Amino acid sequence: MSDPIPPRRVPAHRTGPRRPRFHREVPAALGVFVVVLLSLQVFLLTVGLEALLADEDGLARVTALFSVVLAAGSAGFYRYLR
Repeated sequence: MSDPIPPRRVPAHRTGPRRPRFHREVPAALGVFVVVLLSLQVFLLTVGLEALLADEDGLARVTALFSVVLAAGSAGFYRYLR
């Protein structure tokens, strides 16, 4: 008689049921959103530094505040993705 075929080990990513399409697309959308937030933050940093050099302290403070808020939002979304 022939030898029985040994069972194959299934990789870990194939053992569970496939996630619905909605749950697969959410992290990608949040990743794009984080990139948009970071680019807006770089723009605000540029505007803030230019305002600081032009002696417009009010505008520099406002852009710094919005930049900190965007950094916190980006960190929160990034943490959600991990």
